[in-house]
Amino acid sequence: MTLTEAIVSGIVQGLTEFLPISSSGHLVLVHGFFGFSQPGIFFDICLHVATLGAVVIYFGRDIIQLARQKRTEWLLYLAVGTVPAVLAALFFEDRITAFFTDTGKVGITLMATGLVLFAGEGALRVRKGLGDTASLKSSAAVGLAQALALLPGISRSGMTISTGLLSGMRTEEAFRFSFLLSIPAITGAVLYKGISREAAAAVSGNALNYAAGMFLAFVTGILSLRLLWWVLKRRRLYIFGAYCLVLGACCLFFIK
Repeated sequence: MTLTEAIVSGIVQGLTEFLPISSSGHLVLVHGFFGFSQPGIFFDICLHVATLGAVVIYFGRDIIQLARQKRTEWLLYLAVGTVPAVLAALFFEDRITAFFTDTGKVGITLMATGLVLFAGEGALRVRKGLGDTASLKSSAAVGLAQALALLPGISRSGMTISTGLLSGMRTEEAFRFSFLLSIPAITGAVLYKGISREAAAAVSGNALNYAAGMFLAFVTGILSLRLLWWVLKRRRLYIFGAYCLVLGACCLFFIK
């Protein structure tokens, strides 16, 4: 892995991990388009640790508030929302992995993300930010959406936020719940993949590349969180929906 590949991968991961356009789908397309070598599993883990750090910093106040006030109902909702993705990862890993080498399938899933984002935009415009707090029913629905987002091209943030809005959550509540839910999801993914015994060998001679990729993933992750909240407040989710539809169509008809 070259420094250029590490820099591009870090920026793409940071931007697309939180913007509703699918980080996994974009990494598949970027690596295929530029002919980048597939990064090792340890580098992938490092990028996810960086974006996890971005979420913890951005939502630090909410995390501290949950701990201090011992809001057990929210912890229950987060647990309920996490279960579907865990089960999907355990039982459908091979089928999910097959999507990572097929740009045609990524194109279809990107277009599906676009349609869901337009549905979320409709909920934003109808309710204009009004709605309820999280509940067992809405957290379960968001959890199912997060499970679908294991497929490359299906945006985790786009699916969970849109599903939250369609389930009746307020805009801010859907945004907060989506990304607090990402903490156990990303942590679980990191622990599941594990730090291989070849980690030291992978970093040896590539420390600068790893550091650059992680730093850029962290910084762009913070920026993308801020951008997404700005878009949600102004009810412009359709911008990302249109982008996913166009990119998905390009994957189907032009990118081989």
